[in-house]
Amino acid sequence: PFLLGSGALLFQLSLSPLFPAAPRIIVPQRSGTKFTITSFPCHVWGFYPRDIAITWLRDGRVRTESTYSPLQRNPDGTFNLTLTYTFTPMDWDRGSILTCRVSHSLGCWCRHGVSWDRR
Repeated sequence: PFLLGSGALLFQLSLSPLFPAAPRIIVPQRSGTKFTITSFPCHVWGFYPRDIAITWLRDGRVRTESTYSPLQRNPDGTFNLTLTYTFTPMDWDRGSILTCRVSHSLGCWCRHGVSWDRR
C-alpha cells in the first residue's frame, strides 16, 4: 500500500492464480495450396506461471519461420500466447507432420500435431 496526499490508502491488487495452471493447446487442422503462403497457429492458453517455450516442428525438425502474438493476461491471472508458423508449401511437403511443442515451467512437455495435406 502507499499513501495518497489526502491521507487515503490505495492498495494495488495482484491478479495471480492461487495454483499453477497447465497450458491448454489448440492447433486447428489446415489445408493449403502449393506455392501459396499458409499459416498454422498454435494457441496456448490458461497457463500460469508465464514462463513457457513454444516451438513448431515439421517432420521432427525445429522451424524458425514463426511469430509470437503479444502475451495476454486473463482476468484470472493466467496467460495466453499464440505461435504462428508460416511457410509456402511445395509438392514435397505433402504428408508432412507439423507439431507444436510446448514446454511449461510445471515440467509439462506437451505436443499437438497436425498432418498437412495440400488441396
